[in-house]
Amino acid sequence: MQCIKPALMLLIAAALMWSCSNGGDEEEKGKIKTMTEEIGQEGVRMIKTPIDKAQAVADQEEQRAREMNDRLNKE
Repeated sequence: MQCIKPALMLLIAAALMWSCSNGGDEEEKGKIKTMTEEIGQEGVRMIKTPIDKAQAVADQEEQRAREMNDRLNKE
């Protein structure tokens, strides 16, 4: 009976330590995933911003060309 009690306590302590250590891994994965998503969003912004600016310039150029054609056709 004296041997069973310490063995049972050791088993319970090991189970508690094991369950706590698994919870920490999930939290780390969350941090890694969060950082990966932030880096990905920054990459998208870095690529999309020049494309949007180029599209805006192209639209302005097209608008000016239309205005010039309208002026030439009126004369």
